[in-house]
Amino acid sequence: MTGDRSAATSSRRWHWRGWRGGNLRAALLADLALAGLLATLMIAAVLTVIVQHSIGTLERAEVARSIERVQAALATERIGTEAHARDWAIWDESYDYLRGFDHGFEQRNLNDDSLRNAEISCAAFVRFDGRGAHALCYDFATEVEGIEDEAEEELVDPDLTAAFMARLREPGVIETAQAGPSNSGFWAVGGQLYSLAFAKVLRSDGSGDENGFLAFAHLITPEHVSEALQMKAHFVFDGVSDLSHEHAQKDWLLVSTPVNGRAGQPIAMVHFEMPRSLLHAGQQLRNLLIAVLIALIAASMTLLGRRLSTHVIGPIQALQTHVADNRASGVLTPFTGPPRRDEIGALLAEFNAMAREIEELRTAHAAQSFALGREQSMIGLLHNLRNSLSPVKVIFATLGTRLDTGLPPQAARALAELADPQTAPERRRRLADFLTLAHEEEAQARAELRQMVADGARNLTEALEMIRATRDPAPPDQAERCDLAPLLAHAATVARFADGAQVAVMVDCPDGVTVRGNRVLLGQVFENLVVNATEAITAAGRGSGRIEIVVTPEPEARRCLVRIFDDGDGFDTEGAKRLFERGFSTRSQKRGGMGLHWCANTLTAMGGRLELTSPGAGQGALARVSLPLLSAGTSRERH
Repeated sequence: MTGDRSAATSSRRWHWRGWRGGNLRAALLADLALAGLLATLMIAAVLTVIVQHSIGTLERAEVARSIERVQAALATERIGTEAHARDWAIWDESYDYLRGFDHGFEQRNLNDDSLRNAEISCAAFVRFDGRGAHALCYDFATEVEGIEDEAEEELVDPDLTAAFMARLREPGVIETAQAGPSNSGFWAVGGQLYSLAFAKVLRSDGSGDENGFLAFAHLITPEHVSEALQMKAHFVFDGVSDLSHEHAQKDWLLVSTPVNGRAGQPIAMVHFEMPRSLLHAGQQLRNLLIAVLIALIAASMTLLGRRLSTHVIGPIQALQTHVADNRASGVLTPFTGPPRRDEIGALLAEFNAMAREIEELRTAHAAQSFALGREQSMIGLLHNLRNSLSPVKVIFATLGTRLDTGLPPQAARALAELADPQTAPERRRRLADFLTLAHEEEAQARAELRQMVADGARNLTEALEMIRATRDPAPPDQAERCDLAPLLAHAATVARFADGAQVAVMVDCPDGVTVRGNRVLLGQVFENLVVNATEAITAAGRGSGRIEIVVTPEPEARRCLVRIFDDGDGFDTEGAKRLFERGFSTRSQKRGGMGLHWCANTLTAMGGRLELTSPGAGQGALARVSLPLLSAGTSRERH
């Protein structure tokens, strides 16, 4: 039966593994496909990282070049405005005008045609001593195209002129103009960006007193920057930052770069969009490489599948068929087939050698099986007989001691005094109480002796039942209805009459809990576990200990759990690994070790399980026995 279960388990394991195709060829191809998929994903990830890193580097370089072009375009506008300011400032007529603010100079030079030709939106003359200033701004941006005779006064922007004069009167502007021959920067007002330049007014030969300065403002439109950048740009005056930054989208890079005013603070941002053509080209190259790689993997899998079918799967299937035929016939014969010099040929040669050796060993094994089985059965029987008869020896010794005792010696004297009519009434009452108590103690002792005799008789009956079971030619019934309460009570008796230590046993078992198994063998299992717990308590050297047996029905799982805990010497991790080995024991003074090995095998045959755990050496142990449940019982019973 064990061989059939192992074969069934192997068959289930094989079918469970067959999810990838049901045969070795499909499994290997599935493994190759998985490896190819993982390789493709890894290569795709690497290519993605490389493309993104390389393209990102190129994009950052292109962004940096575009920002440089923006700054260069702005610098060109600023330098041009400063050049015009210096041309006008070093001029005799400008020098004379600053001294007296002649109206004729204004009519000749500060008109719309002159400023339009100079590409100047605003012009101003300011004296350093603050005793004179004149500014004029034209709104060339709103000039109507095609109307050439429009009045000059209609082009003058008074609001812009006022803002321009307010800018020139800001703290530090005059000091900036006095600091050098010329200076330039940017000015943001009314949602527009201007290049602003200052220059000291001098004569044409550079002589004369430094009485004031000239200021020009030139309107910079987004078209100027877009033309230099070769892509659309616009100005933003809210939420400005002193650093350039970029925001990546799927098809575009949104780039912003600051325009700094006086003292280096940002006054506007230039926004422009860059198409991500490099990224799209890199992604197309990556996708092409991945497609080629998938095609190569598919072709390789097709070729490998054919080679596997011809050189590996076919010979293995032939060997499988041969093994199945041997199993059906019960005769192990060598495999015959075309000779091969590869690994498959070596496998077939080893199989044939194994078949011959197994056939030779089978005869010898059959001859030894009967003798070995009989020897092991007798060893197990003697081990369990010793467990059942050990309490009987203790009970007989206790009976021999207690039978010599009776009423206390003072009982005869008490009776004599009661018979004496001279005895006082109070003395009579006390003597009567003494004799009553003595008779009660004797009755209790007789009851305990009767219980001990009953326990001894039950143990002898169990021992005789074991002997009878071994002589019964029929195999033991593994599906009997077994009541746990009497079996555990009998096992507890073994501990209560143990030598070497006083053991307190507590049994907590609900009434009517029944399990499926063999009653005799199950009782022996519980006896062995309790004996092991008792020996562990004795080995601890404390002289006393306790054993707790708790039964927990699990109706939903149709199982019953029996936990046997002791506070003995326990065992360590290394000992736990070998607990169920035949002949192994955690105590050096003990010989044999058939107990746990036999218990585990017996419970497995009944559909049960045995587990043994311990927190560590000197910390006790817990045995967990799981059995098929028939009835969960009602109330709990404690012994």
